[in-house]
Amino acid sequence: MKYFSIIRLFAVVFTLSMSLYLASPSVFSAESPAVENLPRTLVPAHKLDMAWWKARHEANCARISQGNVDLLLIGDSITHGWDGAGKDIQEFFHGDRNFVNMGFGGDQTQHVLWRLENAPMDKIQPKAAVLLIGINSLWRSWPNCSENVALGIKACVDKLQSLYPEIKILVLNIFMAQGPDHVCRANAKAANELLPDIFRNYENVQLLDINEIWLDENGNIPRALMKDLVHPTRDGYILWGNRVDSVIAEMLGVEAKVWKE
Repeated sequence: MKYFSIIRLFAVVFTLSMSLYLASPSVFSAESPAVENLPRTLVPAHKLDMAWWKARHEANCARISQGNVDLLLIGDSITHGWDGAGKDIQEFFHGDRNFVNMGFGGDQTQHVLWRLENAPMDKIQPKAAVLLIGINSLWRSWPNCSENVALGIKACVDKLQSLYPEIKILVLNIFMAQGPDHVCRANAKAANELLPDIFRNYENVQLLDINEIWLDENGNIPRALMKDLVHPTRDGYILWGNRVDSVIAEMLGVEAKVWKE
């Protein structure tokens, strides 16, 4: 694979630095010499200066503090949208599964890392997590962007496993947004191609590509499924839910569901 040598180089630096982070989170910060040369996708960062982001993080923390959480939905605005366009679909699939939606619009892997470190995650012992993250780092090309995003996804999985050694994690390939010739599409494809090797030897981690549900025979996304070619519509969330629920249900040890209209 053409990016493999680059991934290995970053992986060495990443492994050394993450060992510090997991052992002592206060050491791992943007100001730390240990991480000053790491890509931004690996350095935990917050957006507390944004009122809505701060409020959503506090709401997540309050819910997690109550305990009794079996399922984490983690990601950016696409996951956040289960609380919006997909709200009734989310309730159908997960309403009885003690879930927390940890999707935040605009987030990147570094923001997921920060939120996992700065929420009361010790109050819960979730059985499963679904992770979809990365697209917000790929709207334009920057040096090694796809490789760095793939490593950021790895960092999020590593963090979850450090918190919950027995958790089962479904990692979704980054969605193919926009049109076939868009730079984001090319970057996402390159990042996705790196994930099978990254997670090849991970226990309790399943990688799943569901991009076929969004794309027609020409690689275009019907507006009925993604009105803005990024965020699913209600019909898109139905399609998504039906595609992955058998996997999520198996991770949770419950019966799978199918939305029918």
